[in-house]
Amino acid sequence: MIRQGETLDPFVSAKEELKKLLASPAVGSGANEDTTRLQLIDALLFNCLGWSINDATTEDHYNGSYVDYILGKPAAHFVLEAKREGVSFSLPTGITGRHAISVPTLMANKSTADAIRQVLGYCQERGVPIGIVSNGHQMAAFFASRQDGVPPLEGEALVFSSLQEMYDDFSLLWGYLSKPALNTKNLQRYLIGRKNLSLAPEKLSNSIPRYPGFRSRTELETDLKTLGQLFIQDLEHEKRISDDFVQGCYCPSGALSQYSMLSKEVLRARYSSVSMAVGQAEKVATKRGVNPKLTADMVSAGLSRRPIILLGDVGVGKSMFLRHLIRVDAAEVLQKSLILYVDFVREPTFVRDLPTYITERMAEQLEADHQVDIYDRDFVKAVYNKEINKFKRTIFGDESDPEEYRKQERSMLAGHLQNEFEHVRRALEHLRATSSRSPLVVLDNIDQRPAEFQESIFESAHSIADSWPGTVFVAIRPSTFFESRSRGALAAYQTRVFTIEPARTDQVIIKRLEYARSKVIESGSEGVFPQNLSIDDDDLVAYLDALIKAFRVDDDLKALIDNMSGGNTRTALLFLFTFIGSGYVSTQRVLDVAESGGTYTVPMHEFIRAIVFGDYDYFSPEASAVCNLFDITTNDGREHFLLPAMLAHAQRVAESAGGEGLVPAAALYSFGQTLGFSQEQIGAHLDRATKKSLLVPVDGAEGGSYRPTSVGSYLYRKLAHSFSYIDAMTVDTPIVDPTVRRNIKDVHSIKDRLARARVFQQYLDAQWDVFAGEDVSAVFRWPDVSSELAADIDEAERKADAAVRKRNDGLLKPWGLDH
Repeated sequence: MIRQGETLDPFVSAKEELKKLLASPAVGSGANEDTTRLQLIDALLFNCLGWSINDATTEDHYNGSYVDYILGKPAAHFVLEAKREGVSFSLPTGITGRHAISVPTLMANKSTADAIRQVLGYCQERGVPIGIVSNGHQMAAFFASRQDGVPPLEGEALVFSSLQEMYDDFSLLWGYLSKPALNTKNLQRYLIGRKNLSLAPEKLSNSIPRYPGFRSRTELETDLKTLGQLFIQDLEHEKRISDDFVQGCYCPSGALSQYSMLSKEVLRARYSSVSMAVGQAEKVATKRGVNPKLTADMVSAGLSRRPIILLGDVGVGKSMFLRHLIRVDAAEVLQKSLILYVDFVREPTFVRDLPTYITERMAEQLEADHQVDIYDRDFVKAVYNKEINKFKRTIFGDESDPEEYRKQERSMLAGHLQNEFEHVRRALEHLRATSSRSPLVVLDNIDQRPAEFQESIFESAHSIADSWPGTVFVAIRPSTFFESRSRGALAAYQTRVFTIEPARTDQVIIKRLEYARSKVIESGSEGVFPQNLSIDDDDLVAYLDALIKAFRVDDDLKALIDNMSGGNTRTALLFLFTFIGSGYVSTQRVLDVAESGGTYTVPMHEFIRAIVFGDYDYFSPEASAVCNLFDITTNDGREHFLLPAMLAHAQRVAESAGGEGLVPAAALYSFGQTLGFSQEQIGAHLDRATKKSLLVPVDGAEGGSYRPTSVGSYLYRKLAHSFSYIDAMTVDTPIVDPTVRRNIKDVHSIKDRLARARVFQQYLDAQWDVFAGEDVSAVFRWPDVSSELAADIDEAERKADAAVRKRNDGLLKPWGLDH
């Protein structure tokens, strides 16, 4: 009997569902492909193997082909091709009941061979490792993307010849094809077997129940997280304080980072390349402030009938710059302008008729912000006065019958109102003629939308600029601009482009914290922050004081945030928000120090752990903003050093590239192959590096190029030297030495974690001894990293011992060892 609140074990529940499926009348009906999918394969996947509908993509289209199922998100685990139930796998006599069958044996049957080749093509087109063919009661799974030199069609397949066989051997079915099994790559290990280049061993995380878990917070930390959401992320969009926010939190753009691990030459090349590629682009700011050409263009753009493009990477502060430009820098110039602002951060993802949607937002803002109702009866008559006078001269304009005249006039005006885009244009023309008020239209944050959506907005922006009075701003990222200019909407237009570079992240954070502090202590702040929380205003001020102090005086902390955000101020603020109310920081300790008259000094390890772990108990590579440098794809311990070596090589090449700051992809592959790695190994790490922003792909030369980032540089040159980082990565790193693996366990006390970190460090030392050579040592030396890591582990142990002594002496509260 299951008590309330309890649930069946997933394995037991799934097996029961398979038993029900066996008894279903759908089995054996000879159904067509669509019915097979609906009645059998859906039931197998979603009821019997632990997958959810949210894990699946169906009828995926790519390169002219459609795939029935792709399972796994964000990374796809397998492609499944459904066949009608009557198309069976013909297995040679004597092997029915065996599950490991060679693919050539399966392909002896023509229909099976055709199905395998079909799904193999789908997998290779999409880079998906596993291919599965199923007719609902039979299933064959094979490795479609291998790294051991064996062609996929010469490998082995996992085969179930009937639903009854799946039920009888359900442990095998669940152990290799369920969602938990695919997440740990059990099937790949089974199919590859004991090859020289087999898959990496399982990670410690695979054996931890409820991994990655959620980090618990106290009520105080939960309330602080709520407040952090308000004063770090949401205030920018609060209309009541938006002008005040812009005044207090704006930081000028264009100052090169003082803390970047990349050379200033590479940083300059990154931003100057945008201006050079655009041609006539100007920077939005000069040393004296806003570029006067920009303010001049704001006045003349309406005459040139082309929009102004504001070009900048994601998170550099385009929105903040625009708000400050409109409300502060150019406020006098725009004194009589009608500011119409559409921020696509908060607009719907899908809009059927974008021009109509934009004009509706414009009409709403004209009424709400400028007290102009463009559908007011008297206003409409004033706009179409010329048409009314012309109407009076027609046969329908006879005013001898006033009632009929008014009816016909209303009908005529209603016809004009049906075209909303044209009506808004006419309304704005009327306002300019009667009150000298011209519109300034801003279409912001479109670069966070899909490419097709951005193309539509470009076209709308040009249509508005071409036909409406006034000026149109569009804020986009460089890659989107270049793509659209070469093949998309911008190809047909001449554009005026201004580029924006990021502000210094430390200054952005300090201003945001000081602004929040001022809001707390102001008597008028009531209503901005929620009431009845467990933290009062005095405590919140003390907490903010600790953070402000940290970002004013701690250069190591500034370097961490600046480099790991990669110049993206939005990411830097997200890191700050992650820290505030984190379960890895004792908020009570901060307040206790304040109560005793001091200001808490935020340790670096607290920031590192908050950023690395986020909301989880364990490091999760999918959820964390931080990359595991030492993860591997094969059972090759040398591979632990492939990614840091590639990052070091990329930075060296970029900094000696004569100002371009780019590294050809071919150079990275050549470097990796010189070290003895396969293309598959190199490609897997390049893919991880781009997903985690350690390298940025740049279109252009054949094969493409990469630009190194401060994220990757800081990771291998600094963060990898710290105990906090290594401690987190240990659970996520496969250990190829079985003896060492037995000593890498799930531990929690600081003493046990320190001991485990030393074991992990010594393991990496041993793998380096196998790997080390002149080719890699010229760019990356693990012994140097290991030496600094050992010193940091020793320092962490010294602090832990000191904390124990203080606690035993009654000088430290129990939470002194929690973190």
